[in-house]
Amino acid sequence: MNFRKGDLVKFLNDVGQGTIVKFQDEKIALVLNEDGFEIPVLISELLKIEGDYTFNNNEEQSSGNTASSKPQNIVIEEDDLEEDGLNTDSEAKVYFALVPKNQEDMISSDLDVYLINDSNFRVSYAISKSEDKFQSLFAYGNLEDNTKVILESIKREDLNKFEELNFQLLFFRKGNYFLLNPINKTWTVKPARFFKQSAFTENDFFHENAFIYTLTTDEINLDDHISDSDIEQSKKNKDQKEPRKRLKSSKSGENKGIEEVDLHIEELVEDYSKLSNSEMLDIQMSRFATTLDGGIIAGTRKMVFIHGLGNGRLKHEVAKTLNRKYPKLKYQDASFKEYGYGATMVIIK
Repeated sequence: MNFRKGDLVKFLNDVGQGTIVKFQDEKIALVLNEDGFEIPVLISELLKIEGDYTFNNNEEQSSGNTASSKPQNIVIEEDDLEEDGLNTDSEAKVYFALVPKNQEDMISSDLDVYLINDSNFRVSYAISKSEDKFQSLFAYGNLEDNTKVILESIKREDLNKFEELNFQLLFFRKGNYFLLNPINKTWTVKPARFFKQSAFTENDFFHENAFIYTLTTDEINLDDHISDSDIEQSKKNKDQKEPRKRLKSSKSGENKGIEEVDLHIEELVEDYSKLSNSEMLDIQMSRFATTLDGGIIAGTRKMVFIHGLGNGRLKHEVAKTLNRKYPKLKYQDASFKEYGYGATMVIIK
């Protein structure tokens, strides 16, 4: 299903809805939300409210005026997009994920089903499920590089209908690249494993605990049989785990002409305990404007502003300032392979 300017859409990973006002590039749309703000949103995290399609009993049926969680495609003129240029990446990582909707009761919760492309390749995918020795289509489409897409939301009891899932993946991109072999992998689901709390773990792709299955290598995160001692040891290891290192700002010109600027408040002031939320935001936005202006003057090619996830307020203010004061600059989510979803890349030239 194609997205177009003026489409009414809802957000997969947030509440609310809005209208597409324009496309920043082939991955990001600017959506006018209900509060009157234009915000950048990954196209893979949008659902078109009217005229979508779902699959049921192997037949494609119109869903009328209801939104579907099936992946959707977008058509944008090639002239409006930047070429990816020369790229020599020779590896790709793709994951299948199950995310409990109710994190307080993951054992009985319904599940959101995702496909994650943690690579610089685009992926064409077809996923089918085995039923009585026959295959039926579960999901198909194209997934942009370094993005994720929700494929379906399923009831917990529906897991019993999944005997096996077959994944077929084809990797490609614009420009020059190393040819990767297609992936054809069958996974035996074993629904009983998902009635263990330990099946869902912390991960790099979601705020929530999730089951992550690696399609391009061996399965991770889960053994078929997990003992009580394994769970206790896992808890101890979690408590002893060192915190993830925060990315620091780097000098302009390093890292292929990309300058990183950390906007976390603890990186900007020594003691912020007495500052209000508004005061902290003012300090962060002042640092953002000052460093961006400096980067423009210095001829920096790209700048990555690390704002973290939080409640999304700082990210929203960064986007609003870029739209208002720097309308000629392009920006997008920085690669979640390096930054998660907590950074914005501004393309200066």
